[in-house]
Amino acid sequence: MIVFAFANQKGGVGKTTSAVTLADGLARLNRRTLLVDLDPQGHLALSFGLEKSPGLYRLVCLDEPLVEVAQSVRPNLDLVAGDKQTEKVKRQITLSDFRETILRDLLTESDYDVVLLDMAPSLDVLHINGLIAADWVVIPTRLDALAVDGVKEILTTMAEIQRNGHSYRGYSILPTFFDRTTRETLIQFEEITRVFGSNVWPPVPQDTRVRETAAYGQTLWEYSPDSSSVEGFVDGRQHLGGYRQVLGKMLEVIDG
Repeated sequence: MIVFAFANQKGGVGKTTSAVTLADGLARLNRRTLLVDLDPQGHLALSFGLEKSPGLYRLVCLDEPLVEVAQSVRPNLDLVAGDKQTEKVKRQITLSDFRETILRDLLTESDYDVVLLDMAPSLDVLHINGLIAADWVVIPTRLDALAVDGVKEILTTMAEIQRNGHSYRGYSILPTFFDRTTRETLIQFEEITRVFGSNVWPPVPQDTRVRETAAYGQTLWEYSPDSSSVEGFVDGRQHLGGYRQVLGKMLEVIDG
């Protein structure tokens, strides 16, 4: 099993969309996949057309088994949902012994191939739990100065966690809302590629259909599999970027 955390301390960068799209993509490739919502907003459930529910609260605070808490949302894809009760999870963890590793310990015995954690844009005890549970951290980011600063904050936090004994298999920066007609986007993309090199994954183009998918409770693979956010930019006969290429990068990590 490998655990991916989707994290950025800046909100509105496409964490939930990326987690949902890539989780469903993996499930369609017959990888048994679990999504865990660590955000009190509970948007993962809404992304699948479901009501918010206190799945994470039941798992952590009520000690219910993962197999009972996780709900099937698509073939090969289960969800531990979240809602405002997630705030109580934070308080429970704060009062617990070994509080930094609670989530990791709860996931250790699961039989999933891949777990994806959708993290809230905040630095708190639940956020730290997610980073410690992760083998690989995916950092979605818009290509503007404020969001890129959020990337640096996550990397700083990861470095602190590593100094305390946790090791990662790696991390990736996922550029989202990529608009190649905007000068700032291109400048920021060139800069993060210069600084982070191969840690930068293919960019996901800005696409209005992303918002529509959530409104219909569908994933991008269901609602618009030929959209630019999935297929990327067309350059001659090539498709550049998009979630399909990002999914390929995830598979390289999983199978590598």
